[in-house]
Amino acid sequence: MPIEYLNGRRLKHAIIAGAESVIMRKDYLNKINVFPVADGDTGTNMALTLKSIIDGLYDCDDTTVNAVVICAADSALVGSRGNSGSILAQFYQGFADGLAGKERITTKEFGSSLLLAKDYAYDAMIEPKEGTILTVIRDWTHSIATLAAKTTDFKEVMAHSVQAAKQSLARTPDELKVNGVAILKKAGVVDSGAQGFVDMLDGVYNFIHQGSIKEFIKKKFFSVAGADAGATVDANTEDITFQYCTEFVLENGATYDKKALRKELIEYGDSLIIGGSSTKTKVHIHTNEPETIFNIAARYGIVQKKKFEDMKAQHEAAFGRKLIGIVTDSTCDLSEDFLEKNDVRIVPLQVRFGEEEFLDRITISSQEFYQRLKTSKDFPKTSQPATAAFKQVYDDMLRKYDSVLSIHISSGISGTLQNARTTGKFFKDRKIVAVDSKITSLGLGFLVREAVKMRDEHKTIEEIEARLNDMTKNIRAFLSLETIENLVRGGRLSKSKGLLARVFHINPVLTFDDKGKVVQLDKGVGDKGSLDKAIEHTLKFIDGKKRIQLSVVYSDKPERAQYAKQKLNDARPELVIETAQISPVLGTYGGSGTVVMIVHAE
Repeated sequence: MPIEYLNGRRLKHAIIAGAESVIMRKDYLNKINVFPVADGDTGTNMALTLKSIIDGLYDCDDTTVNAVVICAADSALVGSRGNSGSILAQFYQGFADGLAGKERITTKEFGSSLLLAKDYAYDAMIEPKEGTILTVIRDWTHSIATLAAKTTDFKEVMAHSVQAAKQSLARTPDELKVNGVAILKKAGVVDSGAQGFVDMLDGVYNFIHQGSIKEFIKKKFFSVAGADAGATVDANTEDITFQYCTEFVLENGATYDKKALRKELIEYGDSLIIGGSSTKTKVHIHTNEPETIFNIAARYGIVQKKKFEDMKAQHEAAFGRKLIGIVTDSTCDLSEDFLEKNDVRIVPLQVRFGEEEFLDRITISSQEFYQRLKTSKDFPKTSQPATAAFKQVYDDMLRKYDSVLSIHISSGISGTLQNARTTGKFFKDRKIVAVDSKITSLGLGFLVREAVKMRDEHKTIEEIEARLNDMTKNIRAFLSLETIENLVRGGRLSKSKGLLARVFHINPVLTFDDKGKVVQLDKGVGDKGSLDKAIEHTLKFIDGKKRIQLSVVYSDKPERAQYAKQKLNDARPELVIETAQISPVLGTYGGSGTVVMIVHAE
């Protein structure tokens, strides 16, 4: 059935589908990153830019095309990262300006707006380079405009234009030359940013033809795309003239002049991209003097979101061989920023509502999980990652690392560790060590952070393993349940005991025993009774200890976590307490209102 118009909702979902497709391919895009600097972060930068767009669109009014493209453009501008991310931000700015005031659009309107988006992307660059993402954007948008003059069906337009984009991508190794050298051809890859743009188009095409991206995302995650060869690049950094990838957002002041700003900044670096709206400007530049760049910009407005990254260090990290790669699973509640920065890979567990299956934190967010938990007639079930999922991640890590340290949720509550060990046996000539955390959430996070620290101190994998096994003896978790409904529905508490608990308003305090199994430790009466008891046990455990890491994690009620944090800080004001939301997998155990105090103390 043809699609002859796009409304706001369809366009929103198509953009999200395209963004998710790139995010799934992030690691591969990093591996083939050669231009403008082989610093192994094009995939990360494009993923973070598009994640910003996704976050903006989820909160966006989608009744009109105009509202959707404004949300996408604004989110891209603020969240753009790196060279390709900055180009994407400008592309979306032009797309938004081309569709201003539109409620819904035809293929012709779509085509004309994309030609404007292409112009914005080119205009943002001082010296546009062919054989890059820009070339693919140009060839794709021209194809769209040509096809839109012949057909009103978006399905037909996307099917043919995606092929044009892929043909353009295949030509990038011959087209991109630096100082006369075909650097992509020499490295044996296509342009990374251009590949990311084509991946985005694949996601859009998939949505327009199928109307859903969940299975597409799952296919992408478990595909063999990660097995594709990376770029062949020398690990030395002598060819990197400008060391720092520098970015900021400028709130345009009364003295703002784009041409004058561009003229001043280009004296201090290259790869300069300036784009934005009438009120905000996003700037990207490679330079050796980031502070000078910020000071110059301050004369034109208010400088915000300042960032600079050492590309020489990134290049060495990406293409110099390292000893130990670190893997964990999706129940580890460390921030995405920490995991990205330290190249910690995640293997997701699975969550099932009836016949519908999701990858933890990939195809279902914590917010969506808890909403389903309230409304679904099906009680959620969880399962560990299959060996195929572990093999895909281990294969990818062993291209960069000599060995892998795989740290996972307690074997007392999940078969994840067993599957990690089983998969490790397939790699007979490489060392893969699987560690049982005997805990989960930020308790698992404590171990991952320690592993990263020791790896960066050049400790051996045996030394790190010994330290982590020792740490597990000094980590405790005290779980407060606001309700026993999930325990009863999940079969962990009998219906008769559940009835008594409801009658007397009794809620348990749970903990992990020395084998990593969840057992009852105490109980409390009323909404806060169980939580107060868990706080008491936490304070008792840390009493007299000197080295303390303490966190409070929660399912869906941050106010309960804040209450616990305040009580703990009232008793021990010197402690720094971090908070985090637990993953959907863990939410199946405690359900709504669960709060967990997790502590490592020696």
